[in-house]
Amino acid sequence: MEKKTFTQYSIFFGLIYFLSINGLSSIYNLPLSFMLKENLALTATQMAYFGAVTTIAWVIKPVWGFISDYFPILGYRRKSYLLLTSVVAFWAWVTLAFSGNYTVLTILTLITISYVAYAFQDVVTDGLMVEVSKPDNLTGKFQSIQWGAVYAASIITALASGYLTDLARNQHITYQHIFGITAIFPLITIFVVWYLVKEPKIASAQPVDKTNLNLLKESFKHKDLWLLAFFLFFWNFSPSFGAPFFYYATDTLKFDGKFFGILGGIASASSLLGAILFNKYLSKIEIRKLLVAAIFIGIGATLFTLIYFVPQVINNLKIVKTIAIISSVPLALISTIIFLSLLNLAAKISPLYAGGTVFAFLMSFYNLGIMGSSIFGGWLFQYTGLIPLIIISAVFSFFTIFLLPYLTIDEKLTKTEQIIKRLTDKLLI
Repeated sequence: MEKKTFTQYSIFFGLIYFLSINGLSSIYNLPLSFMLKENLALTATQMAYFGAVTTIAWVIKPVWGFISDYFPILGYRRKSYLLLTSVVAFWAWVTLAFSGNYTVLTILTLITISYVAYAFQDVVTDGLMVEVSKPDNLTGKFQSIQWGAVYAASIITALASGYLTDLARNQHITYQHIFGITAIFPLITIFVVWYLVKEPKIASAQPVDKTNLNLLKESFKHKDLWLLAFFLFFWNFSPSFGAPFFYYATDTLKFDGKFFGILGGIASASSLLGAILFNKYLSKIEIRKLLVAAIFIGIGATLFTLIYFVPQVINNLKIVKTIAIISSVPLALISTIIFLSLLNLAAKISPLYAGGTVFAFLMSFYNLGIMGSSIFGGWLFQYTGLIPLIIISAVFSFFTIFLLPYLTIDEKLTKTEQIIKRLTDKLLI
């Protein structure tokens, strides 16, 4: 790929992700959590279910991939859908901004509609990324740029959302103002897509290319695709304690919106460093080694959360905040490297001419694991409480190790990969 073309795509992918629901458009997220808890009186279990429902749009991503891959609008497979989804997201946030009396159903419906638009847009963007990057093996480079932009935006978003949350809780602004601010970002995306996406118009009048459709069917016959899909699912599937711990952090640990913002900003900065390291040094590292390490680091991080229940810690807010800040740095950096490694692996296995569909299929399993975790954790919390739920979550994470020997990462394993595989196999004995 020519340097000029690479630069153009880098700017486009960076901007789209910078403005996306993973970036600046997530500015509403923390205020919404406090709104649902304090204004609409949702329980921790109900909050978990709320999050699970909004995730549905990400679980059915293959639908969006198939539509964009095989049903172009006015001859365009990418640009047309990028514009359409941006308009829908803008409409959803503007509607929320002008709504007066909020109900859980109203918010859930409009948030889910916006997530459908964002999920569709994410699939289209990833499909374009797979198409332009695979011939030159640049998937790792572009993904590190995309997620580097996300983490850079997240630093701004975390600090701003914490500030806006406290303003809304103290009634200096309304939640309508926050939804109105969020509407600005898909509006900007419309102009970014219009001016930066130079997609050639498809000459054929046939909406579905039979050759490419046959290639897609062949892709789904390979067991490696399904093995990776189920691995991504089980990677995320453990009883989530996210929503219950949010309630514990606000009610017992006394974390306010400002501190959540600072904590998120520090973690995002660490994630940005992880994306830079992945781009420069780690995109070619043997992923099996990373996955083995990630499983045990993840278990350790989950169990580390139990420190927030130690009486000596709970009774000293300064110690609690110090621990939260210091621990967020290495955990965010490591999780980012692992996440980008999984994305890179998924992109490499996706075929060139059906990249949107296959990549979305793999990511839907990833998101299905998140959705299942939220539902399972919310339900289990009612019967176990928070501490047992954290321990159960760590146990579930350990079971992922049993899937590694069956995951074909590369048909021709290097000597290092063979050593790691043997070490992994020994862990199973």
